[in-house]
Amino acid sequence: MRSRVPLLVVSACLAFAGLGRAEESVAAQRGHNLYEQSCMDCHGMKGIGDGPLAEELKVAPADLTTIAMRRKGVFPDVEIREIIDGRRRMRAHGPLNMPLWGKAFGVGVASSGGQTEAETRDKITSLVDYLKSIQKK
Repeated sequence: MRSRVPLLVVSACLAFAGLGRAEESVAAQRGHNLYEQSCMDCHGMKGIGDGPLAEELKVAPADLTTIAMRRKGVFPDVEIREIIDGRRRMRAHGPLNMPLWGKAFGVGVASSGGQTEAETRDKITSLVDYLKSIQKK
């Protein structure tokens, strides 16, 4: 009986670690769905900036798979979140080439009790999680 206790503890730890990865996968999948709905037309199916509308833009869309690579291997979660929601303007985005998703994601969401803000934050977090998952090594 005594020899089973460590085995049970290790099994429980592995199970909890697996749950964390499964939760990340769900958030990244939700982000992938949002990406397809909101970003793919400009940034392309794989995020490399070759979407069907890319040629019509004055400034080419960024390759979203190299964000971390361009920052010495670090994915800047906060910066990307601020770019998506519109708090951090990008000169390459021009005056309004890229929609302010912080506003767009809030449209059509019930606004009672601050629910719009929370749901908008969740959507942006999911999108950031997805972008993090597609980074080139």
